[in-house]
Amino acid sequence: MGTSYSPHLLAAVSLGPTFVVAILVQHLFVNGYDIPAGWMALMGLVVGGNVILSLVLMHRLISLEQQAFLAQQQARYIEHMEELIRNIRSQRHDFISHLQAVYGLLQLGYFENARQYIAEVAGEARMSTQTLRLNMPEVAALIQRKGIQAANQNIAFSLSIESELEGLPMRPYHLNRILGNLLDNAMEAVMVLEPQDRFVKLEIREDEKSFIFVVSNSGPEIREEWRERIFEPGFSTKGPGRGLGLAIVKETVAQHGGEIKVSFPPITFTVTIPKNEAVPQTAPP
Repeated sequence: MGTSYSPHLLAAVSLGPTFVVAILVQHLFVNGYDIPAGWMALMGLVVGGNVILSLVLMHRLISLEQQAFLAQQQARYIEHMEELIRNIRSQRHDFISHLQAVYGLLQLGYFENARQYIAEVAGEARMSTQTLRLNMPEVAALIQRKGIQAANQNIAFSLSIESELEGLPMRPYHLNRILGNLLDNAMEAVMVLEPQDRFVKLEIREDEKSFIFVVSNSGPEIREEWRERIFEPGFSTKGPGRGLGLAIVKETVAQHGGEIKVSFPPITFTVTIPKNEAVPQTAPP
C-alpha cells in the first residue's frame, strides 16, 4: 500500500525552497549587497514558478483526495445494495417453502394457523418493499437486519415508511447510529414480555419542515424517576457498562439540529430532524 501524504504538507515542502530564497534575498538587501538585475529577474522567475507549481500540485492532490473519498462512498453504496439483493433473494428462495407450509396447514384444517403464517410472510415481503423506497441503501439494509433480528427473537416488527428521505441533511452513518440504537433499545425492552406481547414499530415520515423517525415498543413503562435521566451517558437500569445507546442518539440528533422526545404509553421515541440545510452541523466527517 502506498504512503498517503497531506496535500498541505506536500505544498509546504514544495514551497519551502521558495521561502528560503525570499529570506536570502531579503537578507542580502538588508546587509547592502548589490545584486545584479539579471540575477534578481532570474530569482523572481524561479520563485514565481515554484509558487505556481506548488499551488497546482496542491490543487491536484486535493482533487485526488476527493476522488478517493467518492470512490470509497461508492464502494460502501454497492456493498449495501448487494446486501439488500441478498436479502431479497433469500426471501424468494424461502417463498416456496412458505407456500408448502401454508398448503399443509390448510389441508389439515388449521385455518387460523395458516392465516397467522400468511400474515407473517406478507409482513416480511412488505418490509422488503418498503425499505427499497428509501434513498439510502445503508439505512434500508440496517432496517432489514433489525427485522430479521426481531423475527429470530419472536418480536412482532411493524414498519411504516412514508418518506424516501430525499434531501435528508444527514449521512446514512449518523442515521444508522440513531435508528440502530433506538431499535436495539426497543427490542431489549420487550424481551421481558411473553413472545405474544412483544411488539416494536418503526415509522419514517416527513412533513413540510422536518424528517420524523418514531420507534415505539410494548415494553414496561419507564419509571417516572428515571425518565429525566435516560439520556445521560452511563445511566442504565441493566447494570454497569451500559447506558450509552440513548446518550449517543441524543448527541447525534443534537449535532444535526434536531430533537428527541419520549412519550408513554406505549414507550415511544420520536426524533425530528429539520429540513433546513442551513442548520449548522457539527457531526464528525
